[in-house]
Amino acid sequence: MFPVFQGLQAQLISNVTPEAVGSKIIIHYDIEEATSNQQFEVALYFSKDNYSRTLQNVSGNGVGSSVSPGKERVIIWDVLKDVKELTGEYAFEVRALLKSNVVELVTMSGTRDRTVNVSNKDEAFPLISNTLIDYINEAKDFKDAFQMLGVQATESRQALAKLTDATEQYNRAFEKLNKERLTYEKYVTSFWGSPVKSLEFKSLLDYAIGDLHGVNILTLNQELTVINDIANGRVKHINSQKKELEKDINDEVLKLDKRLQELERRTNRILYDLSQD
Repeated sequence: MFPVFQGLQAQLISNVTPEAVGSKIIIHYDIEEATSNQQFEVALYFSKDNYSRTLQNVSGNGVGSSVSPGKERVIIWDVLKDVKELTGEYAFEVRALLKSNVVELVTMSGTRDRTVNVSNKDEAFPLISNTLIDYINEAKDFKDAFQMLGVQATESRQALAKLTDATEQYNRAFEKLNKERLTYEKYVTSFWGSPVKSLEFKSLLDYAIGDLHGVNILTLNQELTVINDIANGRVKHINSQKKELEKDINDEVLKLDKRLQELERRTNRILYDLSQD
């Protein structure tokens, strides 16, 4: 049992949902009632020590010193790196501290970046389709990079650099999709005027950002820490650690591949339906 408390900023932190995945606990939540240029410092606390210390072995897009507001913020806690075992009933607190406003991005000409004015489905469709297709392609490249270079990156700086680059390219595509998701949902609702299409499209984005990214991508991405530890000689029994790493990567790649196939199938069907209407 693991009830989860929202933390001190109840007006900001909402929809907190925990999920146990192997030896990790994945916590999903939303940061609401915030503007896009605000940033938050977010930490996770645990009831076992009366919420007195932040948990250290955490990762994801929903924890750290620069967390953006929005839906599907994710924290992954690697349980056994902080405690020997976890039994009984326990709870968490997600605490968010508002930081100073982020400076707005400017173009080379010195003017503020303007929002594209979209007024109909013909203008909206290419934006939606390009973002979704780019995200799927980068997620595939991310998966392939871990599959081909994961273990090799423990010995080769070149392989590690390629793996890091694939991760950065994926992050770019994900942040684009995550940033624009509410805008795209509004486009579908306004321009296509179909409650069924709107619901299916929202479900597609929930699947991409929540299921595929929030579980499979972030879990696989945690192996980068293991890769770096092995590469820098911070572990004992390197050979056995490499074998365990290879097994973990293969297991996670298989799960991610199945999710990607499902995401691509659903994306193709929904984009086809939107293009025909």
